[in-house]
Amino acid sequence: MARAVKAYRVTISNTGETIACLASQTVLQAALAAGIDYPYACATGNCATCISQLDTGKIDLLPRSDASLGAEQVKSGKTLACRARPRSDIGITWLGRGRK
Repeated sequence: MARAVKAYRVTISNTGETIACLASQTVLQAALAAGIDYPYACATGNCATCISQLDTGKIDLLPRSDASLGAEQVKSGKTLACRARPRSDIGITWLGRGRK
């Protein structure tokens, strides 16, 4: 029997859109796949271009550079979309300026 792939709902307040994000995807991967112009540069947790505020829900934060997101920022609800995997339905707001 095939195992169901878990997906969560991610609401991006900047656009008002709600997208699906697989448990194995980062928020950034899901947003880009959905055609959302989420701000990012390196996509590896080193530059902080995709810094975001986690408004609601829970995430797992993949390894990243401490220079891009420090412990105090994490405590205050900041995250990097390129390193954030949802563990519940979430609401998120990007804080970066975007590429336009």
